[in-house]
Amino acid sequence: MSSVYVWKIGGPAGFGIMTTGPMFAKVLKASGYHVHGYPEYPSLIRGGYNCYQIAFGDTEVTAPYKKIDMYVALSDECFNREMFEEGTYVIGDFANLKNAGDIKAKKIDVPLMDIVKEMDGPDIMRNSVALGAAAALLGLDFALLEKNLMAAYKEKVAKINVDAAKKGYESVKERYSVVCKPSPDKCAPALYVTGNEATSIGAVAGGLTFFSTYPMTPASSILHYLAKCTREHGLVVKHTEDEISGINMAVGASFAGARAMTGTAGGGFSLMNEGLGLAAITEVPIVLAVSQRPGPATGMATWTEQGDLKYIINASQGEFIRAVYSPGSVEECYKFTFDALNLADKYHIPVFVLLDKFLSESHFMAEKMPETGEVNRGYIFEGNEEEPMAYFNRFTEKKDGVGVRVIPGTKGGLYIASSNEHTDEGFVSDKADVRKSQVERRFRKLKPLTDDMPHPELFGKKDAPLTFVCFGSVKMMLLEAMKHTDKFNFIHFPAVIPLNWDKVKKMLEGRNLCVMENNYTAQLRGIIAENTGIIIEKTFLKYDGRPFFNEEIVSFAEEAAK
Repeated sequence: MSSVYVWKIGGPAGFGIMTTGPMFAKVLKASGYHVHGYPEYPSLIRGGYNCYQIAFGDTEVTAPYKKIDMYVALSDECFNREMFEEGTYVIGDFANLKNAGDIKAKKIDVPLMDIVKEMDGPDIMRNSVALGAAAALLGLDFALLEKNLMAAYKEKVAKINVDAAKKGYESVKERYSVVCKPSPDKCAPALYVTGNEATSIGAVAGGLTFFSTYPMTPASSILHYLAKCTREHGLVVKHTEDEISGINMAVGASFAGARAMTGTAGGGFSLMNEGLGLAAITEVPIVLAVSQRPGPATGMATWTEQGDLKYIINASQGEFIRAVYSPGSVEECYKFTFDALNLADKYHIPVFVLLDKFLSESHFMAEKMPETGEVNRGYIFEGNEEEPMAYFNRFTEKKDGVGVRVIPGTKGGLYIASSNEHTDEGFVSDKADVRKSQVERRFRKLKPLTDDMPHPELFGKKDAPLTFVCFGSVKMMLLEAMKHTDKFNFIHFPAVIPLNWDKVKKMLEGRNLCVMENNYTAQLRGIIAENTGIIIEKTFLKYDGRPFFNEEIVSFAEEAAK
């Protein structure tokens, strides 16, 4: 086999593609491979074209490829959507695939329909037969497929799916040779998680106690994951009637002392702007996980983009500080969500974990999640027994512009949390000196906050002829491409604001720079220019809803480095 082998399954929505794909990836992982899973699907409940790609190999794999080595075709639509080379193996029921007539690929004919009818099973069970066929062609141990099928399906349907897979396995094993042999068990044990799952786990580890939102692709699975954790981890998870309620409930819960978070995509965040400003002026800690997809409005609801960066940085009226993490891996999703909860409590500000569809819904392997510090709730007033009804100076600076929080019900902790400008006790005020002192106090948090943020990092050879500059999930695509060419290194921004821009400027100077972003206007380039004066002339941008594929990066780097 080549260093990276690409397996893909395609078919209509409603055919279980998003279940069978990740499940087969776990079989490959259990067989000793490193795997990466990438899903594509339209915004349809049934029909259309869904596919799930697994890139796997003997070493870590972190990004999707254009090439296809083995493909499982479950409908005629597959042949309108995919391009096959002569060396591609296509598994299908070719007696029932009319569009497959002239493809160049090597056909692996499996009577999927006949097997399902023979077993008196539902049509959807063709995917299990096909998985058995693929496992045989890849020389995988059927026991591993059986184990994962039993885990993936409910007890009453698991056995018949195993039997169907066994028939597919034997059908291919009797007639075709194995394409490649599995490597030794090099990668197990390891997690196989999406960015949203890692974000959720990081939130739970960080002491989250309240999460509220309205579901919106590609952030919805954060809600779904955390909802499963309610009893085990003592969470309150609320599916609200809309995003406005989602953030306002989280702000209210945080005010009451909970560790609170909300999550959404760009469209939902548009509705959350007023709540964001409320959290900022009342200095109620709040964490927002926002997963980007192409806009404006509904845009392309199930595809990826990095077009919300400047929006997140500038959203809501007025001037106030916020922190924006831009994780590039599942490990960073975990750690930065943990850190975001601490940071929000430490500085009483909104903190963002900025994701995108590719990172949110793609699967990556992780041997373990990174170490974190301890949960830090910041300054909290313990009470005053002698004057239980006394007003408290909630907005008086204790250190670095930060006041002391009061949990409702604390004796001697009376104050007003108003969306107006206010005095130290929270009383509404439009006096010039009050406004000036409150603004200046709130912005005194900026310096220590900047020191707490992760700095951009250089990956690869220091003297490479080309340096990509990126943020977020592009990191994983560049790490994969780096295995195939030495023409570039890259600087990744794990956070975008606030940063020590003097240090950033020194890092960028003297390099042959090229920004690489999943958007049209090179938003990170604009932010870098605004803060450092450095204008990066070269760009490598993609805004068609797809991530950068490995072959595209290698080709661009080879040409740009000349």
